[in-house]
Amino acid sequence: MNSKKIGILCLSLLAYSFQSKAQIVDDLLKFSQSEQGATARMKALGNAQTALGGDISSISGNPAGLGFFNQSDISVSFDYFGDRNKTNYFDGKNTSNFGRVGLNQAGVVFNLPSYRARGGDLQSGWINFNIGIGYAKTQSFNTKLNFSGNNDASSITEFLADEADFGDSFLGDMGYEMGLIDYNKTGTNNYHFPTSGPYVNNQETQLRKKGTQSETNLSFGGNYSNVFYIGASIGFSAFNYDMDRDFWENGGMADAAQIQKESPESEFLDPSSYLNNLLGSDYQLQYTTSQITRGRGVNGKIGMIFRPTPAFRIGVSGTTPTWYHVTNDLLDYGETYFNNHTTGTQIDHLDTKDLDGSFYQEYNFRTPYRLNGGLAYVFGDGLISGDIEYINYKSIHYSYDDDQADEDAINASIKDSYRGTLNYKVGVEYRIAPEFLIRGGYNFNNSPYKDKSYDISSQTISGGLGYRINNVYFDLTYQNLTLSDTYAPYKFNYRDAANPTASFDNTRNNVFLTFGAKF
Repeated sequence: MNSKKIGILCLSLLAYSFQSKAQIVDDLLKFSQSEQGATARMKALGNAQTALGGDISSISGNPAGLGFFNQSDISVSFDYFGDRNKTNYFDGKNTSNFGRVGLNQAGVVFNLPSYRARGGDLQSGWINFNIGIGYAKTQSFNTKLNFSGNNDASSITEFLADEADFGDSFLGDMGYEMGLIDYNKTGTNNYHFPTSGPYVNNQETQLRKKGTQSETNLSFGGNYSNVFYIGASIGFSAFNYDMDRDFWENGGMADAAQIQKESPESEFLDPSSYLNNLLGSDYQLQYTTSQITRGRGVNGKIGMIFRPTPAFRIGVSGTTPTWYHVTNDLLDYGETYFNNHTTGTQIDHLDTKDLDGSFYQEYNFRTPYRLNGGLAYVFGDGLISGDIEYINYKSIHYSYDDDQADEDAINASIKDSYRGTLNYKVGVEYRIAPEFLIRGGYNFNNSPYKDKSYDISSQTISGGLGYRINNVYFDLTYQNLTLSDTYAPYKFNYRDAANPTASFDNTRNNVFLTFGAKF
């Protein structure tokens, strides 16, 4: 089969092929959306921790909060991550579930009181300089998204033909090798066309993502006269992200008359060609994409808390960008089975094993900086805490030494696509008995996209219980996150055609359990 060499650009969501700029832009956003690590207590308070202090979450949040510790503390937290997606795609409705138990947080704070001469004032000047070391999971990528339906508007073969004409991607070659597109060489109006017929196509997508993002912090915090608290930390961040996607399409090949209209010189019309046997047959296409991405980075934080009265607290913190080095390993593979329309017996099997669908890439990128401000009011048997967080997603920056033009195009796309956002967090805690506390929280994250019609804002509602006895404590939290979004298995970039789009509602039901002790 004649094959035309195809090279780089594909903006399709299906095409996670190695040359996709859109894939890189989407990945940079995904890896920039980590949250501050937190214990079950802070998860229950909506993660509104900037002004509170006194919790091991301060190690990865506002390090000034370490100054509130007047004794050492150690804790470990576990989580149950439950993910559900309900999807609509044409006439199909599907539900996908994923669940996993893991380590969420572990940390220790060492209380180091300042040296005071005997008889000196213990509540003025620098009271302590505390050190915290902790690990926290900051994001989970684990999810499954399955959907299927009968698409009466388009076929992926049309998308492949467009890519062969106007794109410069691996997908054009793939269409040839799988027997699903051909080239009209007649006259001056030369173009690629799909060899499938104008039939309703049954399509299915199975998407699986696995992995986590985490941060290990070394933090320092000091307390001056129980009024002013200051802290700083250095964080070592890492993520592991694996993605596997399978797309299937069951359709019918064009007959000889339909091919004749497109190209009288088509090889499909040559009785001596194996392609001629495919006319009028049924086909099942499968396109598989896998991605293994690893990143390692470093950042810094600085924070302050001011307590003008014993009950009222004002906190601010800033997080530098995280500077990541990333490795990206991708593989694309496609195959088509052709069966006799009447008997169902197999006629042929074509695949892309002669194409090199693998690609390895290393690049660097910088996440957005973050600014946090918070207020907290602590009264006799409880507290109220609220935070505002600013994240400037436009400041994401991509660096790729092998292709300056590619680097410039991706950074321009980031600035065109994303914006700065404000996120809101609030939490309450109340002691219902000497040993028991109840908590509740709300967290709203704005959409990072400039295009207001594409809204992926999310909200998290949480509630929890706490138990304190002597120097031991236990905290249990339930958290519910909801998000609505869309997903296109392929996206037309060069023709005026509706993209096949699945709409889905994502619900995450998470449980966090923390064990801790003061010493």
